[in-house]
Amino acid sequence: MHFGRQDDAGRTVRKAKILRSERRGSDGVGGACTLAIVVLLGTPAAAQTTADGGRPTLGFYGAPGMLDMPTAEMMDDGEISATVGTFGGLNRGAVTFQITPRLQGGFRYSGLEREGDDTFSDPSDLYFDRAFDVSYQIVTEGAGRPAVTIGLRDFGGTGIYASEYVVATKNFDSGLSATLGMGWGRYGSYNSFRNPISYIFDGFRTRPDNDSRVAEGNVGDVDFGQWFHGPAALFGGVQYRYNDQLVLTLEYSSDAYDEDSDPSDFVRDIPINFGATYQFDNGVDLTGAYMYGETFGVLLSYRFNPKSPPGPDGGRAGLGPVVVPRSAAPLGWGTDLDEARDGTAAAAPAGQAQMEAVLRRTLGAQGIVMLGARQEGSSIRIWMENTQFQAEAEALGRAARALTAVLPAGIETMVLIPVAQGMPLSEVTLHRADLEELQDDLDGSWKMFSRAAIGEAAPLPSSVATTVGARFSYGVSAYVGPTFSNPDNLLAEGGLRFNAAYVPRPGLVLSTELRQPLLRTGSGEVPLTTGSGITRVRSDAGLFEDDYDFEVRQLKAAYFARPASAFYSRLSAGYLEEMYAGVSGELLWKPVASQLALGAELNYAMKRSPDELMGLGDYETMTGYLSAYYDLGDGYMAQVDAGRYLAQDWGGSLSLQREFDNGFILGAYMTLTDVPFEDFGEGSFDKGIYFSVPFTWLWGKPSPRNYSAVWKPINGDGGARMQISDRLYDRVRSAQSRELQDSWGRFWR
Repeated sequence: MHFGRQDDAGRTVRKAKILRSERRGSDGVGGACTLAIVVLLGTPAAAQTTADGGRPTLGFYGAPGMLDMPTAEMMDDGEISATVGTFGGLNRGAVTFQITPRLQGGFRYSGLEREGDDTFSDPSDLYFDRAFDVSYQIVTEGAGRPAVTIGLRDFGGTGIYASEYVVATKNFDSGLSATLGMGWGRYGSYNSFRNPISYIFDGFRTRPDNDSRVAEGNVGDVDFGQWFHGPAALFGGVQYRYNDQLVLTLEYSSDAYDEDSDPSDFVRDIPINFGATYQFDNGVDLTGAYMYGETFGVLLSYRFNPKSPPGPDGGRAGLGPVVVPRSAAPLGWGTDLDEARDGTAAAAPAGQAQMEAVLRRTLGAQGIVMLGARQEGSSIRIWMENTQFQAEAEALGRAARALTAVLPAGIETMVLIPVAQGMPLSEVTLHRADLEELQDDLDGSWKMFSRAAIGEAAPLPSSVATTVGARFSYGVSAYVGPTFSNPDNLLAEGGLRFNAAYVPRPGLVLSTELRQPLLRTGSGEVPLTTGSGITRVRSDAGLFEDDYDFEVRQLKAAYFARPASAFYSRLSAGYLEEMYAGVSGELLWKPVASQLALGAELNYAMKRSPDELMGLGDYETMTGYLSAYYDLGDGYMAQVDAGRYLAQDWGGSLSLQREFDNGFILGAYMTLTDVPFEDFGEGSFDKGIYFSVPFTWLWGKPSPRNYSAVWKPINGDGGARMQISDRLYDRVRSAQSRELQDSWGRFWR
C-alpha cells in the first residue's frame, strides 16, 4: 500500500442533476470502458436499506455481512465504509466503496499469525496480507423475492482469503432478516460437497492449490482458473433488528479456517457465531461477537457518503452577489467602485485602463483574477482565472452577477473565458437579460444553462498576455502519511511543507515544494526482492524517506500553451518529483463539448540520489504514453494509457473512477506490462485504488485544492510512472461544457 500523490492523470445530463450538482476535478490514473461496464453503471436499483429502514450491518471483511459471512445487501449508492476488527489473533482493516447502486469494491489489509510458516514470508509471528474484493447484486430485493449477490474475495492478492460466493438475503417487516448462500474456496472449506457446477462442466470439480500458486510466483495474479472451482458449501444466518440501533446476529459459517492462525492461538471449535451490533446515528457501528466457540471479537466501523459533505453547505462563501438591474446600473464607468455598485456614480466616459481597474477590483472581491477585458459594441469579453472555488460554474455565476453592478446598461452580453495556466479553456456566453429574469426563478439553474452558449476558446491574445503582471503565491501546511512500499515494514512521516509558485506571465510557472520531516515511525525500509531483469525504479522508495533531512520534493519550470484549436500543451523541466528529475512534455486534444480526449506524453527521467539534496543517480531513461480519456456520464470517467514505463517495460494502464458532484473522486486502476509476474514479485502486477478529497468538502470553506492519495498492495517496479503533478486533462476539462453542466447547480450560489 502506498500513500501519496497520484502518479497518472485520470477523469446525458438530466435537469435534476444540474439542479443539485457541484464538482471539480483532481489528479487520477488511466482507464477505458466496455459495453458490460456501461450496462453495470446504468442499472437502476432501489435504496439499500433494510425493510424497516435500518442500514445493513458490516462484517469482519468490511463489507455488508453478518459476522464472518456475507449477505446480499448493498450500502447506499456512493457510500464508503472503513472497518477495523479482531478475533483469535486475526486483525483486519478494510475500506469498501459502493461504486454503483449494485456494484461494490473493497481493499483489505490483514495481519495474520502464521508462526513458523515461510510459504508467504520469512518465519515470523505476524504476516501482512493485502487483498481486493468485489461483489455485484444481480437481483434486487422485492416484496416477494430476496436480493441475490455474487461476490469474489481476495481475487487479486495472495489467495489466503480467496473465495467466491452466491448469497440471497430477505428482510421482513418484523425486523427479521434471513440469509442463505453457497461458497467456494475458503467459503467452501467446511462441511463441503461436490461443486454443483461440475455436473455440467467437470473441470470445476477441483480447485488449484493455493500454495502451488505462491511457489510459482503467481501471488497477486487474477487467477480465473480458481473462481467457483472445487468443493462448495452452504452458509447462512438470521439477524434481528431489536430497535433502531441494536441488531442481533446468529450465523453458520462455512469457513474451516485451515489457512490462517497458529492452532495454539485460535481453534475453530464450532461453525456458529453470535454477535450484537449497535449502530450510532453518526455512521459508527460497534459489534461484539463470540466467534467459533473459541474467542471473542470486536469490530468498529464508520461509513459516510461523499454526496453529503461534512462542511457547512458544501463550502459556500456566504451569500453571493445579486444581479443589479440595468435601470440601477451606471451609465458609464464610475470612478469609485463602491459608488458604481450602488448605481450612484456619475456618468463618465472611461478609457480601457479605467474600465479594467473597475472590473479587476469587482472580480477580485469574489476571489477571481481578471486577466483582461475587451468591449465589442454591446458585448464584453473577460478573461478570468478562478482561484477560490471548487466548481468553475460557481466562479462564472459569481463573476456574472458581480459584473451587472458595474457594467454600463448598454452591455447586453458577457463572454466569460475561464483560463488555467494561461490556457483559455472555453467561452461561456451569458445574456444580461437572462440573469435579470432568472435570478429568483426556482428553476433558474436549468434555464440559465440552457440559454448559455459554451464554445471553443481562442488562445490568449498577446495584448492580454503581455499586460498581466507577474504573480507570486505561497503556502505553508502540515503533512502526514505512511509509505507501504514494503508491506511488512511500515514507514510513516509527518512534518511541514512549503509550496511556492511564481508566474512571470500567463502560461509560464516556476514552482517548488519543500518539506521538513519532523516525525517518523518505522526503520529505514529494505528494498523488496524483485526479479533480476527489473531495474529498481520504485521498490526502493523507502530509501528516500528514511531520515529527517530537509527535502526538495519539486523545483521546476512549466510552460503551458494552446498550439491550435482544441489542442493544449505542457512542457515541464527540473526536479519533477521526490525520486526523479528530468523533462516532461504533453500534448492533449480535447474539444470543448467532446466526451473523448486523446493525449500523448514523452518524458526524459533521471533518477535522483536518495542521499543528496539535489544530487542525481546513474539511472536515466525515456518513457512515453498515448492516452485516451472518456466521460461515461453521471460522474463516471475512464482512461487507458499505452507505452513505455520507468523500468523500460512496455504495456498499458486501465482505470475507472467515479467523481461526485462535489468533486470527491474514487477510482481503481491496473497496469499490465511485459514484465513477467514472477519477476514483478509479490503482487504480480501494479494495481490499486485512489481517491481525491476536495478541501471544500472537508472543511466547508471555498478552496480549489484537493488531497489525493493512492493505496497499492505493493510499490513495485513494473508499470511504474513518473509522478507529474500538472498533467493537462483534469485542468482542461474543469471548465468545459460537460463539466460545467454537471456543476451548474452552483451557478447561483
